[in-house]
Amino acid sequence: MSLLFLLAFKALPPPPAEQVKTYYTQHLTQLQTALTHFQAVVDKADEAALRTEFIACRAAYKPLEFAIEYYYPGTAQRLNGAALPEAEPSEPEQVQLPGGLQALEEMVYAEPTEPGRRDYLRQELDNMLYQVRYLEGQLPALIPTDSEVLDALRLNLYRLASKGISGFDTPTVGTALPEAAITLQATGEVLASYDAPAPLLAQLRRCVAAVQAPGPTAAGFEHFDRMAFFTRAFNPFLTSLKVWQMQRGIALVGGRRAIRPGAATFFEADAFDPAFFAPADAAAPTPAVLALGAALFAEPALSGRAGRSCQSCHLPEKAYADGLKVNSSLLDGRSLARNTPTLLNAALQPALFYDSRVHFLEDQVHEVVSNRAEMGGQLSAVAVALRRKGYGPQFARAFADEKAPLTERNLRRALAAYVRTLGGLNSRFDRHLRGDTLAMNKQEIQGFNLFMGKAKCGTCHYAPLFSGAVGPLYEQAESEVLGVPATADTLHPTLDPDQGKYLLHGIAHQRYAFKTPTVRNAAHTAPYMHNGVYQTLAEVVDFYDRGGGQGLGFAVPTQTLSPDRLHLTPAEKAALIAFIGALNDEPGTKAVGYR
Repeated sequence: MSLLFLLAFKALPPPPAEQVKTYYTQHLTQLQTALTHFQAVVDKADEAALRTEFIACRAAYKPLEFAIEYYYPGTAQRLNGAALPEAEPSEPEQVQLPGGLQALEEMVYAEPTEPGRRDYLRQELDNMLYQVRYLEGQLPALIPTDSEVLDALRLNLYRLASKGISGFDTPTVGTALPEAAITLQATGEVLASYDAPAPLLAQLRRCVAAVQAPGPTAAGFEHFDRMAFFTRAFNPFLTSLKVWQMQRGIALVGGRRAIRPGAATFFEADAFDPAFFAPADAAAPTPAVLALGAALFAEPALSGRAGRSCQSCHLPEKAYADGLKVNSSLLDGRSLARNTPTLLNAALQPALFYDSRVHFLEDQVHEVVSNRAEMGGQLSAVAVALRRKGYGPQFARAFADEKAPLTERNLRRALAAYVRTLGGLNSRFDRHLRGDTLAMNKQEIQGFNLFMGKAKCGTCHYAPLFSGAVGPLYEQAESEVLGVPATADTLHPTLDPDQGKYLLHGIAHQRYAFKTPTVRNAAHTAPYMHNGVYQTLAEVVDFYDRGGGQGLGFAVPTQTLSPDRLHLTPAEKAALIAFIGALNDEPGTKAVGYR
């Protein structure tokens, strides 16, 4: 073997995935260094220095986020999870306090006289260093593949789009845009390991330039044109990234998730997969199943003698809500406790009901039909009634492979399959993001930028579903404590007594917590909030602008909504409402569906 051959052999670079692991290892060391330095100066640093050290730690974490979130999501939660307590329903009193960068942020920016503040900072930094040491211990077992690396990058870019640029994890420090630049630059460094072509990297640099243009200030954050970023830079880059990956022959990661692995962006018409949110035994949406489901949706026999159908409270002409503050109960003329939500895009929810008590539409059907106050039916008796009414042939066509198809189970499956066809993510907003740049006007675009920026709506209503389903995986639904009033009287307000999710498991911090609903189609689904207290979107926007319940003067210690005023101008409020109007699904276009 010649010396020349040996020299050439030694000069070959390591495989791209191995280079990425080296990159990850180096940045993990940098994160450890930043955390260690912060911990060393906690006791002697002045306020400005504390904040500088904190910002440096956040900047050191962002280049690692794509990999830690992908391979070690539990550790990612401990390093940069939401600053909210958690508890399991089986152990409601065992509350896990928040930790990581977001919890640090609250204390770094707290009043200097806060008792035990610096002790807390030192201890939390120690906890984070423990997590970093755990990651270092996992390095020998970490063997990333090319497919995984690109999948992790794409998911992290969805994370940036759905949470990062809204300021979700930087509510006080205000470094969302500089951190977005770090995330995008880190993406470029990883892609350089794969010798990504110059045009692709140039597109990525345009993304970086876009988030850097407004400047690293609060004013820059508020004036950042997120719509232009998505349409002119971000979406084109993601589309080119997928094309290059296919050309390079790097396979997509398989498996089912909310966003189809083959989607170029999560704004595509068919990007979200309703099957991800359905149980394993969900009925296939065949024409026969959907026809049966539609018939059952309007069938009063489901409520026995009460004569109420699903359609009695979910009216198609009212966006599958009912237009009432709360509907009437079947019990002694009372009212139901909570407002009727829309069923549009219910297929894309990881949890259902205001208290998130079930996960699948099939289970929601069971709960509603058998609820004495809502429909008052008994599924076993309903099956008998449907047989008497001649539904046997329809069930037989829908479930032709079963010997006895008219069952309670199939009733639930057919109804759920039908509800999964309602909606479609086909609003003017969606058309605009897909290239029809005349679909929205300037006021609506301003409203979107406010929604994702100054108004902070996007930190709870995550794009592009604009619900509490948390991106980029959308497998969990967040609940929030807003402090909703009992009436719309702002002069003498009183807190609504409904304790929400707390009633399920008795978890203290879930008192008055309710699932964050989608604002898609909200222009058609008044009144609003879990109790229907507000008749107009203007009232809703004003409630948030005031700082929620605490802003109204309520004692709601568990409120998750910031009590600080948003200081929205009348024109900004009008723009927000205009944007919400652009989220109405348009009839006659392709609905959400299965492949």
